[in-house]
Amino acid sequence: MFVAIARFPEVPTDRQEEFQAWFAWSNDQLRETDGLKGRRLLRTTDGAYVALVEHHSAETFAAMHATDQAARVQARLAEIVTDGPWAAKYEVVVEFSALGACCGGGHGQPQQAVAVDSAGLQVAGRCCHDA
Repeated sequence: MFVAIARFPEVPTDRQEEFQAWFAWSNDQLRETDGLKGRRLLRTTDGAYVALVEHHSAETFAAMHATDQAARVQARLAEIVTDGPWAAKYEVVVEFSALGACCGGGHGQPQQAVAVDSAGLQVAGRCCHDA
């Protein structure tokens, strides 16, 4: 999994609703992009906007930016803010899944792999909640 956290330039107060509507519209424009797992618009405690973008890989993230849809999204953003976003990019190395946790969808579902945590707990072929 690949994650990008994009920080947007300051959004003028009178354009906040327009900016949020742009982000929702851009989600619809990019929804069918290969490898795109999710996009979320977040606001920091100081009022700045950041986007959390999840992709299958760095390659699918880069490929998305070469699409016509991405060009339309960026062009429309340029009508709202003066600069584009700056992105920090990450490869996920350890993940916690709240949906189904280790069971992949519910208790009693077999694990596909062995996991060992720092305490030495091994889970293989059974639900970790039953350990």
